[in-house]
Amino acid sequence: MSESKSGIIRLGPEPFARDAKGMLASRIGTVFLRTPGFVTLKGIHAMQRMAFIEELNRRREEKGEPPLTDAEVDAEIAESVDLLFDENYALIRPDPRNMPLALRGDEFLQQFVSKRKIRYLNIQNQLVRDALRTRGEAWRMAPVPRFEEEIRTMIENSRVGIDGRAIYFYNHLTGTRFLTLTNFRSLGKLSDAELRAHLLEISKNLTRRNRFMNPEVDILPRGAISADLFAKYDLETMADAEVRSAYERLLGIFESSVHEVCLMRDDPDDPGWRKALSAVLVQKANETGVSAVIEGLSPEFFMQIEWLPGGRVEEGELFFDPVFAEADAHPEDEQLRRMCDHRARAILFNYLREYSQIEYVNIGRTRRSLSGRKGQGPRALVYIVEMKERHRPQPSVKIVRIQRWTVASHLAEGKPLLQSMLEAEDYTDYVMDRRLGARQLGMHLPAAMIPRTFRETVCDRNGTCHHVWTGYFERDYISGCATDKIPENLYASDAFCQCFFRLLGQAAAPNLVVGRAAVESGKTIFDDGDEVIIMNALGLPERLVLSEPTGSFTNYRRAYTETIADYAKALNKRKHLVRNFEAMARIFLNAFEDELTRIQRMYREHRAGFDALFRDHQVDENGSMAYRWRCVLQRLDAVNAHALAVHLRDYIDF
Repeated sequence: MSESKSGIIRLGPEPFARDAKGMLASRIGTVFLRTPGFVTLKGIHAMQRMAFIEELNRRREEKGEPPLTDAEVDAEIAESVDLLFDENYALIRPDPRNMPLALRGDEFLQQFVSKRKIRYLNIQNQLVRDALRTRGEAWRMAPVPRFEEEIRTMIENSRVGIDGRAIYFYNHLTGTRFLTLTNFRSLGKLSDAELRAHLLEISKNLTRRNRFMNPEVDILPRGAISADLFAKYDLETMADAEVRSAYERLLGIFESSVHEVCLMRDDPDDPGWRKALSAVLVQKANETGVSAVIEGLSPEFFMQIEWLPGGRVEEGELFFDPVFAEADAHPEDEQLRRMCDHRARAILFNYLREYSQIEYVNIGRTRRSLSGRKGQGPRALVYIVEMKERHRPQPSVKIVRIQRWTVASHLAEGKPLLQSMLEAEDYTDYVMDRRLGARQLGMHLPAAMIPRTFRETVCDRNGTCHHVWTGYFERDYISGCATDKIPENLYASDAFCQCFFRLLGQAAAPNLVVGRAAVESGKTIFDDGDEVIIMNALGLPERLVLSEPTGSFTNYRRAYTETIADYAKALNKRKHLVRNFEAMARIFLNAFEDELTRIQRMYREHRAGFDALFRDHQVDENGSMAYRWRCVLQRLDAVNAHALAVHLRDYIDF
């Protein structure tokens, strides 16, 4: 069925329309830009392009015009963009070599689908990433699933058919449909007519290539059954009994060719099956897997980021993304409101006020905590900002952490507005003082951390709204690997282990001195996601930086001997990975003792400066920073570093 609306030729159902069974009526689409058209007919993209050309020729015939020439047909097809539909999004599959065409297709598609529901595939390709990043639209990159629930959903949404039943799993990146043994086996239950139709469909599409030169249909596992085997049978003219007999022979070959147990039966509850299937659904033969939208961003951090709408910078002027206007028009839409994060918008606005040469900005927020710590009060919301200035060759990456205790959190506890504002301001000062104290006692921290604020409207328990300042902290992103996420295979290298355990032992000393611990539980915080290892050109650990001194000065009264056993855990949990554990433990212990001795000596040699660091602060035994500082220094001065190292040795599993 075709219709013309505003000069646009439409073929097929509306995007996201459902069939009688409640399934998507079509999972693919094509937009045409030379002669405006939008095709969503069920099938494959090649069939949609053929249908569109046929419709153009039909209309030309009605007008008494000759059919399109081959050159005109090629021109129509050249200016078309492939789309995929899943339960939530219209996915553009761009040709990385022609991103302007994809962007034109994007603008065209927004006549039919809200921009917030349009995403881009092929983000493994840097050309695709860069085209979106420079528009401030990293949020429109379709993320690769990482968590189990996301992988399950991705697999379920990938089920597609061509002309018949949904017997394939579809790779959105390559356009290839994968046929598993279970789905091929299910064809035996069909009628003779359906069985013949599906075998013909498989046979023809095993030999076809899509516009990206990938097979329309492939077998999982690859090579289990070939197109040549199907070609031996004249499936169109054979009798029904012969077709079924041919199917049984093909099924037998398929079954005997599957050697991996997990692929013998489709089972979403089987981790092996999920892993094998997701591997072929997210890969592209000529691309590497997604490790970063931002070069140098560690994979475990990148995959936790939910990129958000922001704005585009043109000639120094900021134009907020149109989806913000959509959110303002539909305040009842919770999903849209969450996407259009007002805090992200405020942070972005601050950057535009502070920097005059911005080329583009992308902002995202972390979806899950990487450390998984509990007992620290409300979780600090973390954003990541990629900002490119016109006069700099590379973008800079910033980590923005919303202050843990804000005016809003105090109001939620029922405190008056003035008290909430004062306590939030006090906490900002405490965080900065804590950083200063930790750095003074030998912790290797990021070079700078800057406190900033933005305005937002928050409500108290009575529903009264207030316009308040909310604090946040900005620092540079540290490109490295968290100590608790180092790949296990690296521990097989003695050279790696020597460098690593020396740095870890050095880091343990100031960690103990400043008493990093969870506020509520008092549990020691160490080696759980904040310590970042920076490698040298040889791939060996060169430096360790503590990205966040969270929990510093929480434990400021307890004796070192009460928590020293916690530092042995960093060694013991890696014992099974290290070949020469005793030698590495000695390296750790020596580094710990040497660093603790150095910190103590530095304090004793510069006692007056250390003691006076927080001289102008109020000393409150209830836990002011000045009082904590005094307690920490007294404890440091009294310790016997060698005896403590010997005590630590007692807890190591030699």
